[in-house]
Amino acid sequence: MNKEKISQPDRIKIFLNEYYFGYGIYFSILRIIGGPLILIMGLNLYLNGNTKFGISYSGFMIFFGIYYLLKPLIIILTQKAWFKNFDLDYQIENEKIIIRSDKSKSELDYSDLKTVKKRKTYFALKTKSKQGVYLPIKFLEPTEIEILNNLRK
Repeated sequence: MNKEKISQPDRIKIFLNEYYFGYGIYFSILRIIGGPLILIMGLNLYLNGNTKFGISYSGFMIFFGIYYLLKPLIIILTQKAWFKNFDLDYQIENEKIIIRSDKSKSELDYSDLKTVKKRKTYFALKTKSKQGVYLPIKFLEPTEIEILNNLRK
């Protein structure tokens, strides 16, 4: 892989894709439907509630539904350091991945990887310590893509 810069919009796309679809079908459904469903239930409870507790609980549900609906946007706006542009310098070899930054160098042995998933525009590598490494396919060479595809099996 050549030394490339992952742009901020690319990092945000990777984050959103992993947020909604990176943790399995249960979490995908929960994150897509959960916010609107809680919001609708809160509005229904507010409009049809006949006790003070029911109306106050509906306010909490409305607030939480809006929060859960806007959570990815809130994360993007408050955690800007996560999405800064940075130099990408990975060297993918047959037995390990070498990760270089301006001040350090790390080697990631393939035995340390728990999962390797190929997404539409990137590879998601998860380590046993639950860290994620995301490699955009557009920056990878064909031999590197082949190595990562073989790791998926």
